[in-house]
Amino acid sequence: MTAMKEFWGDTGVFRPRELGPPSRTAGVPWRLDPVADVPDTVIDAGRVGQLEIRAASARGATHRERGEVRQDVFGVTSVGDRYVLAAVADGLGAASHAHRGAQLAVRHAIGYLAWALPGSDLDVVDMVSALRKADEAVRNAGPAPESRSTTLTIAAIELGWAGQGHRFRAVRVGDSPALVLTGGTFLPLFVKRTQADECLPSPRGPADGARGVLHAGEALVLATSGIGRPVRETTVGTYLAQSWAEPPGPVAYLHQLHFDLRGFDEDRTAVVVWA
Repeated sequence: MTAMKEFWGDTGVFRPRELGPPSRTAGVPWRLDPVADVPDTVIDAGRVGQLEIRAASARGATHRERGEVRQDVFGVTSVGDRYVLAAVADGLGAASHAHRGAQLAVRHAIGYLAWALPGSDLDVVDMVSALRKADEAVRNAGPAPESRSTTLTIAAIELGWAGQGHRFRAVRVGDSPALVLTGGTFLPLFVKRTQADECLPSPRGPADGARGVLHAGEALVLATSGIGRPVRETTVGTYLAQSWAEPPGPVAYLHQLHFDLRGFDEDRTAVVVWA
């Protein structure tokens, strides 16, 4: 009988990069989660005009160890050759169907903007209505809407605005951050710190909004707390700023999100759009 290896997981160049004391669960075998249509990891990538897009979402080490479903969701799409739309949602851990809430929020927010933008202009399109459509979908999906609680952050980027870069708008409910990576530094778009329990459905406060212009060499980042918090609080910010100075390949991007650092075992999701 072959002995089981002490360490379980990728080795060599694919082993997660250690950025400090390793997580207690770093080498623990993953358990399959009970929701068959929500895989452990999803990834997307593409190019639209002068914009490069990378996106990935993966279960955190804690969910993998316990065999629990990934509660983060992202969505990315393009509207013709004029707009790139992106969204991330972070299902609240205590909500039993948070993954479904996150799915509904992303799907309906992006769906609304994909419908509204071809007949409108980025300056005047109602970004808050995209949040409302998401809120309605989460709230009306069945009984116990609080079981589907989730954050939601969405952005629309317009390609080649007046030759001065790519203008964008972003809105959110909850604490999932949006940042601009410029000059090796992550700058937060949303300055106000929201309450930890602010979420869909039926948020209590107004949505946060931001707008700006993405210049060549910069990147717009939408993330859940599994990326946003270590970027803000640890050396992960320096590591990812260096790794994302230029768009990495899709597999390299996914590997960069799988860093190993004790105390940061949440689901990890990020959409990055480079100019």
